[in-house]
Amino acid sequence: MRLRNSFWAFIGRDVSKTPEVVIETIRNAMLLALDRNCDADHFELHLRINFASDISALWYLRIDLMQAICSCREESFARRVLVDVTTMLDRKSVV
Repeated sequence: MRLRNSFWAFIGRDVSKTPEVVIETIRNAMLLALDRNCDADHFELHLRINFASDISALWYLRIDLMQAICSCREESFARRVLVDVTTMLDRKSVV
């Protein structure tokens, strides 16, 4: 836990909804989808997701994630995997 999050927890603010936590939750969902459904050939995408600076960067990385999963699986499967990630991002209205 970062110092900033511990400060907000100390003063009673719910840190589970802070922007940093939301971004990390979405980032982890995207990395998990990539790791579960693709081979190790997508290391560059893994890095790009891992170092995305904000939620809009993650929004645009969905396309690359979809293409990566399609290269290893069927397109219909990739679409089903991306539904959860897209839903998480849509709730933050990043577009």
